[in-house]
Amino acid sequence: MILTLFIILFALVCVGLVFFVLLQVPKQAGLSASMASGGSLLGGRGVEGGLIRTTSVLGGLFMLLALLIGVVSR
Repeated sequence: MILTLFIILFALVCVGLVFFVLLQVPKQAGLSASMASGGSLLGGRGVEGGLIRTTSVLGGLFMLLALLIGVVSR
């Protein structure tokens, strides 16, 4: 019962993680262009900051659920 719930949550987190990773804009310029532009590295991201934060939370949930499924399935 609990294993089935974890697997369903795991599948939903996987779909959400793929969705939010695909929404992010690739950074083609690399680190050298960001240093040369003089812009701040940590602030002023707007929507991208929210996408990165959501992706990080979903990645953490992915790892946690994977560990829980491994422990419960024994």
